[in-house]
Amino acid sequence: MATDSTLQKIADNLLAQFDKTLLDNSTDFSSCDQILNAAPSEHKGGLESLYCDLLLDALISGYYRYSEMDTKQLVDDPLYTKFKKMVYGLDRSDPYNLLYYAIIDLVSGKKENVLQYLSAYLDEKIKSLKTESGIFTAEDFTYILVVPLKEGFPGMWSAIGRMLDRDDVEAGIPEMCAALDHLYYDSKNESIIESLTQVLQCNPKILLAKELLGYTYYNMQMLGNALSYFEQFEDGKPTSRIFLEGTVYFWMAWCYGKKKDCLKEEEYYRKSLEALPVGENTLNNLGYSLYKQRKFKEAQSVFEDCLRQNRDVRYAANNLVRTLLAQGKNGEAQRVIQEHERFVSKDLKKRAEKPVGKVKIAVPEPAVTDVEAETIVDIGVKKQQFSSEKLLEDELVQRMEIGIPVFGMPLRIYQKRGVYGRQFVLRNGRLDILGIDTTGDLYVIELKKDSGYDDAYAQTREYIDWIEEDVAVKGQRVFGIICLNDPTKDLIEKVKADDQMRLFEYSISYSEII
Repeated sequence: MATDSTLQKIADNLLAQFDKTLLDNSTDFSSCDQILNAAPSEHKGGLESLYCDLLLDALISGYYRYSEMDTKQLVDDPLYTKFKKMVYGLDRSDPYNLLYYAIIDLVSGKKENVLQYLSAYLDEKIKSLKTESGIFTAEDFTYILVVPLKEGFPGMWSAIGRMLDRDDVEAGIPEMCAALDHLYYDSKNESIIESLTQVLQCNPKILLAKELLGYTYYNMQMLGNALSYFEQFEDGKPTSRIFLEGTVYFWMAWCYGKKKDCLKEEEYYRKSLEALPVGENTLNNLGYSLYKQRKFKEAQSVFEDCLRQNRDVRYAANNLVRTLLAQGKNGEAQRVIQEHERFVSKDLKKRAEKPVGKVKIAVPEPAVTDVEAETIVDIGVKKQQFSSEKLLEDELVQRMEIGIPVFGMPLRIYQKRGVYGRQFVLRNGRLDILGIDTTGDLYVIELKKDSGYDDAYAQTREYIDWIEEDVAVKGQRVFGIICLNDPTKDLIEKVKADDQMRLFEYSISYSEII
């Protein structure tokens, strides 16, 4: 009888041969088939499932949605043909195999059987996991269901959530299912963020929610928030993920670059290349990060590698010329231009033709500059309010991030690794901004775009209490700031009576310079 160690050796051999087949860009799986056929009969089922998993992972890993893929191309892919052949050779009466049938029917558009297959599969799978590890975990959920099923179809994830609403399933997974329906079928980012936040309020350890929150905030260009969740996801060291590790590192690098942290930007582009060497634009972007740091020789080497490998050519050719010009190497720049004529911009071509003089690198102006107002122009009542709270929040955050005082104080966004004070998650809600002053005191900042909001006081008061209990350390005071347009008398009186609270009214105006 074959032992577990024998099974492990066979599995490792199958994995190695499968990887070699893909590396050789081959569609001949005969060597893998031979390993499977020679295996002891008692281990055939487990090895067949492993084989199916390998084929499926190779097909769909790194994709966020099936709609991102060319479905016809997927169906015609030799890997998918082999996957189907393997699946149809499995015992359909075995509930463990029904997940594969569900995926095939999903890809082929036969949605009617998908939930039936999944129900039978999950019932058996959860029973086995309960015996082995005691619970169906969020990691199980991500790897077994989310990665292969992706967006599924409308209502699918809510239906799965009902199947998983049981005691032997980790807390937060049913809520995660509801969040996935929002993620895939709700175009409003606010709804997506709210649903994912609710998942973390149920279970702060669910890394999938953090991965997707980072992705959502990244798409919204809320860079600090994106990084805080990507950092938590990175620190959690998940074995399963929707996005490839190299892709997440690329996004982190891009965020750091936009925040003008070039050292972190360089670090994460290098991490991205290590995890995903063929990543599009990663090598070029690493070079540009080095260029911004004036590490011209290193940048030049990277851009030359890009062109030798025929990677990111349109950007790399321009950036190599730019880097050579920065070093006064106009002759070399001209040779690059001749080799890559159609990619290089007219401006760079003109610069390369100029005589070599003192090298000067343009330094971008600060994103925000203060101009002393000479004339205040009232633009009317209807225009005195921001159209959304996010715009008001964006304006305030920009000022805080570059060190412009707000509310008469030098406040910054509260921040540490994995934590960013914008849209700060509380026990049962989200705080607009958590700020910190130069002495270390914390500020709960609640923003409202228009008037009224008598309940803003009670909400902010509750947030202060939570921050005092959950975040503040000994000696660290917590204050509240409410900022809105046209506060009510009742709100004014409530804030007056509370020493920890301050009330601000914003207005919009234009300053005439000339």
